[in-house]
Amino acid sequence: MKNIFFCLILIISALFVTNCKKIGPTKTVIQAVDEKKQPLSNVKIVIRAQSTQGTPANGDLADSSYTNASGEVEFDFSSVYKDGQAGVAVLDVKGEVIMGNVEYEGFSYVQLEPGVTKAATVVIRKKVIEAAP
Repeated sequence: MKNIFFCLILIISALFVTNCKKIGPTKTVIQAVDEKKQPLSNVKIVIRAQSTQGTPANGDLADSSYTNASGEVEFDFSSVYKDGQAGVAVLDVKGEVIMGNVEYEGFSYVQLEPGVTKAATVVIRKKVIEAAP
């Protein structure tokens, strides 16, 4: 009887441990580059959640930071993901910088996945300003 009870507890414990899968961090790394694919530092990267399939965007998913010497910036959204959630978000990415008296910008997007570090590249080009009619 003791052996059966011990085996039963061992099996239940094994099932419990295998079902408690710990998910890794949910992050995105954005790199800003010029048109020659050279990394750009001190570019302000602004990210915001897109509205998808008619649902409002997740307001918690908005942030900004500046790229480092390698032209990269990292955002961590691990706290936003809830266990059992189908996905996290699609983020609009905008990069902007002023060099001299000229404004430059670039756009991209990234789809976050739970427990995955996703990367996106923003190509920074001279900002086009439309003339008023």
